[in-house]
Amino acid sequence: MKIRKVTIHNINSLRLRETICFDDTPLEQAGLFAITGDTGAGKTTILDAITLALYGRVHRSKEVRDVMSYGAVESLAEVEFEVQGAIYRSKWSIWRAHRKEEGNILGPERELSRWDPDKEVFEIIAEKIREADALVEEVTGLDYDRFCRSVMLSQGDFAAFLKASERDRSDLLERITGTEVYTRISIAAFERHKLEQQRLAELEQQLEMLDIMGGEELAALEAELKEKKKNAEEERKRLELAREQLAWRQKIKELAARKEELSARLRGIEEEKGQAKEDFARLEEHRKAQPLQGQLERLDDTLEQRQSLQAALNALEQQQQQSRSTEAAAGETQQKAREELNRLKKEAESQEPLFERVAALDVEAREKLEPLEHKRQELKALEEEARDQQDRLEKKGKVLMKLAEEEKILLQWRTDHARLATLAENLPLIEQQREELRKMLHGQRMAEQAIAQLEKERQACQKEREQQEQQLQQLQKEQVKVQEQFKKLTPPNYVQERSELMGLLSQEIEQLNEEKRNFQELHRLTEEYQNLISELSGFEEQLENLKSQELALGKDLMTSIEAMDALVGQLEFKRGIYEQQLMIANYEKDRAELKEGQACPLCFSTHHPFREQQVTPFVDEAKVELDAVQARYEIVYGNHRMLLSRQIDIDNQIDQLAGNDVKQLSGQVARQFEKILAYEDKIARVAPELGGENYALARSQLLSRKIEESETLIRRRQEARTQLGRLLSSLEEQDARIAKVEKKLQEEDTAFKVLEGRLQLQQQQLKEQQEKFDEAALQLDALLEQYGFTFEVETAAHAFDELARLKKEWETQNELLQQVTRNLELGRQEAQQLKKEAAATAKRLETLQARIEADEKVWTGLVEQRRQLFGEKDLKVARQQQREKIETAEQQLELASQQLRELSLELGKIEQSIKEKTEGLREAEKKAGQLEKGLAKALEKAGFSSLAALRQALLEEDAAKQLADLQEQLSRREMEARQALKSTTESLAAEELRALTGESAEYLQGQLQEREEAYGQYQQSIGALIEKLRQHEERRQKAAGLSGQIETQRTEYSRWARLNEIIGMADGKKFRTFAQGLTLQKLTQLANEHLQRLNGRYIINKRGDEDLELEIIDTYQADNRRSMNTLSGGESFLVSLSLALGLSDLAGRNAQIQSLFIDEGFGTLDENTLDLAISTLENLQASGKTIGIISHVKALKERISVQIVVQKRGNGFSSVEVIG
Repeated sequence: MKIRKVTIHNINSLRLRETICFDDTPLEQAGLFAITGDTGAGKTTILDAITLALYGRVHRSKEVRDVMSYGAVESLAEVEFEVQGAIYRSKWSIWRAHRKEEGNILGPERELSRWDPDKEVFEIIAEKIREADALVEEVTGLDYDRFCRSVMLSQGDFAAFLKASERDRSDLLERITGTEVYTRISIAAFERHKLEQQRLAELEQQLEMLDIMGGEELAALEAELKEKKKNAEEERKRLELAREQLAWRQKIKELAARKEELSARLRGIEEEKGQAKEDFARLEEHRKAQPLQGQLERLDDTLEQRQSLQAALNALEQQQQQSRSTEAAAGETQQKAREELNRLKKEAESQEPLFERVAALDVEAREKLEPLEHKRQELKALEEEARDQQDRLEKKGKVLMKLAEEEKILLQWRTDHARLATLAENLPLIEQQREELRKMLHGQRMAEQAIAQLEKERQACQKEREQQEQQLQQLQKEQVKVQEQFKKLTPPNYVQERSELMGLLSQEIEQLNEEKRNFQELHRLTEEYQNLISELSGFEEQLENLKSQELALGKDLMTSIEAMDALVGQLEFKRGIYEQQLMIANYEKDRAELKEGQACPLCFSTHHPFREQQVTPFVDEAKVELDAVQARYEIVYGNHRMLLSRQIDIDNQIDQLAGNDVKQLSGQVARQFEKILAYEDKIARVAPELGGENYALARSQLLSRKIEESETLIRRRQEARTQLGRLLSSLEEQDARIAKVEKKLQEEDTAFKVLEGRLQLQQQQLKEQQEKFDEAALQLDALLEQYGFTFEVETAAHAFDELARLKKEWETQNELLQQVTRNLELGRQEAQQLKKEAAATAKRLETLQARIEADEKVWTGLVEQRRQLFGEKDLKVARQQQREKIETAEQQLELASQQLRELSLELGKIEQSIKEKTEGLREAEKKAGQLEKGLAKALEKAGFSSLAALRQALLEEDAAKQLADLQEQLSRREMEARQALKSTTESLAAEELRALTGESAEYLQGQLQEREEAYGQYQQSIGALIEKLRQHEERRQKAAGLSGQIETQRTEYSRWARLNEIIGMADGKKFRTFAQGLTLQKLTQLANEHLQRLNGRYIINKRGDEDLELEIIDTYQADNRRSMNTLSGGESFLVSLSLALGLSDLAGRNAQIQSLFIDEGFGTLDENTLDLAISTLENLQASGKTIGIISHVKALKERISVQIVVQKRGNGFSSVEVIG
C-alpha cells in the first residue's frame, strides 16, 4: 500500500484546504522526508487526517467530532492511495446544521471510489460507513489497528520496552502489539472454571436437600392408601343410601304440601268467579251489541262530516267579503306608487348639469393633489436623510477621537516592551530545550522510581524468602501430625499402604452390606407372609357379606318390577289423553271453516256440533299429567337399574373372591393360597443362612438384632473410611504444598540475586542522567536571562507559561495597533465623505420646498370653487341616493301591482271552494238520512229500544278485552289447578308405596351429616397420602434429573478445570505471558531481517529461559551476548527501529507497506546518534519505502532537505508548505 495524496480542510489547526501530493516533486524522488513545525502547529494532524479518511477514526484516541476547527462549519479528510497498481480515494467529512457555526455537528459521511483509467474518473464503490470500512479493509488487507501498527512505526514504544522492568515489559508489549485478547482469554477461562465449579456445588447441594423415602416406608404408605380407599368406598355407598332415603322423605313432605296448596288455589278461583259475575253479564250485552257497532260508527262519521262542511262553508263566505275589500285598497296603492315614480324621475333630470360640473372640478383637483403628495413625501424623506447624516457625522467624530487615543496608548506600550520583539523567534528554541529538560527530568524520576521499586522488590523478596522457610517448617510439622492420626485410625490387622488400605475397607463394607440385605429380605418375607394370612381371613369374611347382600337385592328387584308394570299402564293412558287434546288443538282453525251439511275432510261427517259450541282443549294440563307419570316411571326405572347394577357388582366381586367353574384358580381366595405357599418356599430358602439359629426366634428378636449389628459395624467402617479418605487427601495436598514451597524458595533466591544486579545498574544510569540535565539547564538559563527569567525546576512551569503569555501579548498588541491605525485612516475618509453628502442634501431640500408651495396654491383654488357649487357633499353619494329613491319607487309600484294580481287570483279560488262545499253538504245530508233508516231496523231486530240503549250496551275496547281475558284466565286456572291436584295426589300415593324407610327426616338428616363427615375424613386422609406419594415421586424424578445434571456438569467442569490449569489466571498473566513469548519470538525474527539490512553487526535474541527477556548478540565481538540495558543511544535506536519495522511486517501480514511514518524517538538523541539514525533511515528508503519523520529537532531539519513544513499563522491556525 502506498499513500499518493492527502487533502485536509478544517481539521484541528489546519483551517485552510491543504493538499500534500506524495507522488509529485519533490516528495516523489525524496523517499525520506521530514514533517516539521513548532510544537502545537499541527504536524500530527496529518496522521489524524489519514486515519480519518481511511477508517473514520483518530490515531490519538480522540472523539472524531472534536477534530473540527474552531469556527468552521465543515471538515474534510481525503486520502488517495495505491494498492497493487489500482488507485483508490477515500473521503471522510462532517458539517454543522444549516452550515452555521451554532448548528449541531452532523455526519460523518464516508465515500470510497476507484480510478477508472478508461473513463479517467473516480467511480464510487461505497458510500455507507460500514460498506466503506469493509471495502477499505478488503482492499488494503489491513484493519484500523493493524494499519496503525504497520504504517505508523512505534519505535519510541520499543525503546521504552528495551529499558523497562520485567513487570512493565509485559504491559508495554501488549499495548504495542495489540495482544490484549490473550489476557481476556486467560481471565475468561479462569472465570468460567470458577462458574462451572460453583454450578456443580449448587447441583450437589440440591441433591443432598432432597428427602427421598426408603423402600419399606414407601411400601407401608402404599398399603395404607389401599386400605383407606377400600374403607372410603364402603362409606360412600352408605352415604348414597342415606342421601336417597332423605330425598324420599323430603319428597313425600313436598308433595303433601303441594296438594294442600292446590286445593286452596281451587277455592280461591271459585270465589273470584262469583265476584266477577256482574261484569261477565255486561260482557254478554257487549257481545250482543257488537255486530251493530260498525253501522253506528258510520252514522256518527257522516253526521260529523255534515257539521264540518257547514262550518267550512260559512268561513269561506266571510273570507270572500274580506278579499273583495282588500282588492279595492290594493288598486288605490298602485296608483299612488306610479305618481311618486314620475315625480322622482323629473327631479333627477333637472339636477344632472350641476352634477357634471362638480365631477369635472373633483377630477382636476385630484390630478393636482397626487404629484403634490409625492413631493411632500419626498420632502419628508430628505429631512430625515439630513438629520441622519448629521447624526452619523457627530458619531464618526467621537469614534475618531477614541481611535486616536487608542493609537497613542498602543505606541507607548510597544516602546516600553521593545525587548519582546525577539521572543517569537526564540520561544520555539526555548520550548525545544524545555521539552528536552522535561524528558531528562522525567527520565531521572523514572530512574529514581525504578530504584525505589527495585529496593522495595528486594526487601519484599527477602521477606518472601523468610515466609517461605517458615511455611515449609510449619507444613512439615502438620504432615507429621496427620500421619500419626492416619496410623491411629487404621483398623488392626490391616496393611499400612494407603492405596491398599482404602480398597480393603471398601470390600469389607460391601460384604457387610450384603449380609445386612439378607437379613432385611428375610424380615420382609416374614412380615408379608403374616399379611397374606390376614388378607385371606378378610377375603373369606367379605365373601359371606356379599352373598347376604345378593339375597336381599333379589327381593328388592322383584318389588321394583311390580311397580314398573303398574306405571307402564298409567303412562300409556296419559299419553293417549295428551295426544287426543293435542289433536283437538291442532284442528281448531280448520273447524271454523266447516259448513253445516258439507262433509268433514277428516271424518266425512256432515254434522259439526263443535263448530257452533266452543270447545277448549286441555293440552297443557294433559302434558303436565303425562310428565308427572313419566317422571315417576323414570324414578322407578332408575332405581331398578341401580339394583341390577348393584347385583352385577356383587356377582363380579363374588367371582373375584371365590372364582367360578370355568376358570381354575380365578378367585382371590385361591390366589391367596398360592401366594402363601410361594412365601413359605422363599422363607425356607433364606432361613438356613442364619447358621443354626432357631427359626421361630429369627422371625422376632433374632432378625432385628442381626440387622442392628450389621448396621452398626457398617457405620463404623464407613466412618473410618471417610476419615481416612480425608486424611489421605490432606497428606497428598501437604506433599504438593511442600514441593511447591520448596520450588518457590529456590525461585526467590534466584530473583533476589537478579534484583541486586539490576539495582546497581539503575543507580549508575541515574548518575549519568543527572549530569546531562545540569548541562542542558545552563544552556536554557542563558536564553531566559535576556527576558528577565532564570531556570529553576520549581518555577520553570510558571516561567514558561509567562513567556508564552508575553509572546502572545506582543503579537496581540501589534495586531491591535495595525488594526487601530487602519480604522483611524478609514474613519477620517468616511467623515469627509459625510460632510459632502450633507451639503448636497440641504440644497435639494430648499429647491423642493419652493415647488411644493406653488402647487399647493393651485390646488387650494380648485377646492374652494367646488365648495361654492356643491358644498362638502360627496357627488358620488348624492347620485347614489337619487338612484336609490327612483329604484325604491319602482319596487313599490311593482309590489302593489303584484299584490293586486294575487288578490284577484285568491278571490277566484274562494268562490270555487264555496261551490264545492255546497255540493258536499247536500251529499252528506242525503247519506245521513239513509244510515238512520237502516240502523233503526237493526236496533229493532237486536232488541234495543233506541240508539242510546245501543250506545250504553257497548263497552270500551280495552274494558271488553280485560273482561274477556279475565273470564278465560279464570277458566284456564281452574282447569290447570284441577289437573295439577289430580297429578299431585297420584304422585304422593306412588311415593308412599316405595316405603324406603320409617325414620323421620330429622333423624335421616343427622345420619347423612355423620356419613358425609366420615366420608370427608377418608377423602382427606387419601388426599394426604396421595400428595405424599406425589411429592415422593417428584423428588425421586428430580433426584434422577439432578444426578444426570451432576454427571454432565462434572464433565463440563473437568473440561474447564483442565483449561484453567493450562491458561487460566485471575489477572490473565499466565496465558498473556505465554502468548507474548510466541509473539516476541516471531517479532525478533522479522526485526533481525531489517536489522541485518540496516547494520549487519547485531542480532536480537530471545532468551530461552525467559518469556519476555531479550538480549543482543554482537557478531563483531565473537557473538558476545549482552543485556539490552547495555546498549548505547545509537544502538538502542537501531534495535527499537528494527523491532518497529518487524511489528509493521507482522501487523501488515501479506500487505506491501510502502509508506511509513515515525512520530517519536528523535528528541533525546545526541548529534552522533542522530547522524546514525538518519543514515539508517536512508538505508531503509533504498528498499523502496517512503518514510516520513515527524519532529521539531533542528539538526534533523538541516539533514533532511525535503520537508513538509507546518507553519503557525494568526488566530491559532496553521498552513502546510512542501519545500526541498
